Amino acid sequence: MTESTVKITSFDVFPNGTAKPAALLRYMQQVAREDCDKNGCTYAFMRSLNTVFVLTRLGLDLLRPIRSGETLTIRTYNNRITGIIFDREYDLFVGDEEVGHASTFWVLIRYDTRALVRPAEFPVDFYSHEIDCKTVEIPRRFGNEDAAPAGERIVRVSDLDENNHLNNCVYADIALDALPDFNGLDETVLGFRIAFSNEARLGDALSLSAKRQDGALAGVAAFNQNTQKPCFDSLWRVEKV
Repeated sequence: MTESTVKITSFDVFPNGTAKPAALLRYMQQVAREDCDKNGCTYAFMRSLNTVFVLTRLGLDLLRPIRSGETLTIRTYNNRITGIIFDREYDLFVGDEEVGHASTFWVLIRYDTRALVRPAEFPVDFYSHEIDCKTVEIPRRFGNEDAAPAGERIVRVSDLDENNHLNNCVYADIALDALPDFNGLDETVLGFRIAFSNEARLGDALSLSAKRQDGALAGVAAFNQNTQKPCFDSLWRVEKV
C-alpha cells in the first residue's frame, strides 16, 4: 500500500477550476508505479521479463469536485487477484476528507506479442491486501450503441507511453473532447467508467461516437479504423458546478 500527495495545479483543471479526469489518472498511474517499485516489481524488471501491465477497465467516483490549489492524497493497493485480473483500488482524500474512490482492473501481457500472462507464470508474488473496501461498479454495456458520430482522432507521438501505445490517461482527454456540449465551464466530471477493448498504436485512426444519455450521464466510444476493432467504450457523469 502506497500513498502520494500532490497539489492540483492550474494546468490540471478545466476553465472552471475543477480537476480534469486525465490529470487524476496521471496522478493515480504514478502512485501505482511507486507501489509496484516498492514491492520489487519495477518497470525495468518487468520489461527484462518481456512483461507489462495493461489496463482493461477503470471506474472513478468523486464525492465532490477536486479544485485547483487543493492538496490531494492518493492511496493505492493491489487488492486481489481473480484469475488473470489484478484489482487495484484507490482512495482519494483532501486532508481528512474522503473525496473519491477508484477501481482499476489490469492484466499481464508479453510486451512483444501482447499475449496474456497468467499471474502464476510471473516469478514475483503479488501481495493482495484483500480489503473490504469501496469498489466502483463497471457495467458490461454502457448504452452507447446508438451514439452519433463525433469525429476522428489520430494517435500521435505525444499520446504514447513506455508500452508504445496510447496511454491510459489520454483516453479521458479524447473522450471529453468528443462529448457534445461539454466546455469545462458550467459542468465538470464527477465520475466515469472506461472499458478498453483493444490498444491503439501510433497513427491509428479512432472513429468516435458520443451521446448525452439520461440525466447527468453521457457516453463516448471509439472504433479503431486501422485494426477494424473496437478501441474503448466509456460512460461519464457530468454535472453542473
